[in-house]
Amino acid sequence: MNRIERCEFRKRIYLLSLFLGSGIRVNELSNLRLRDLDFEEKQIHVLRKGGKKDVAAVSPPSMQDIKDYIDLRTERYRGSNDDAAYVFLTRVNDGATPLSNRAIEALVKKYTKAYKSNKSMSQHKLRHTYGTNLMEQSGDIHLLMTQLGHTSTTIAALYTNPEQEKPKKAAKQLGERRTNYREKD
Repeated sequence: MNRIERCEFRKRIYLLSLFLGSGIRVNELSNLRLRDLDFEEKQIHVLRKGGKKDVAAVSPPSMQDIKDYIDLRTERYRGSNDDAAYVFLTRVNDGATPLSNRAIEALVKKYTKAYKSNKSMSQHKLRHTYGTNLMEQSGDIHLLMTQLGHTSTTIAALYTNPEQEKPKKAAKQLGERRTNYREKD
């Protein structure tokens, strides 16, 4: 892999990292500007559906990836460091241009296919994975709603998986019964 190919590969990994570390939508990522990055607070400012401005938390490793990408973006894509400049770029002729939604979706499909037994995944599947993991870790549907930009608990509830939760809860209760039974002996 030559130097340019390595740069392109790293950009794609950083892009996937941001999806998996924040749960943002494709449009939110494609519209991300340098001024939207808050490395100190480990969050990004996004423009949600309907033009609503919001803040999304980002996992520390994903924020570090973005910090690393900023250096790469300046070197490889000759991206401007102006606050209004887009974060994710591609080279066109001799200049830089922002990645389109379609280009991002194609990158996600291509690179997830390499990791998932020749089956590609959509960016929305990565978002769903993030949401499901957040819900499993926190159990807080309101946190999930805030992070993903949902206004309805009905939509946010799609990220909970009652089919997995029921067996876990039943196994835990059976384990507690067993422990209580043994303590009586």
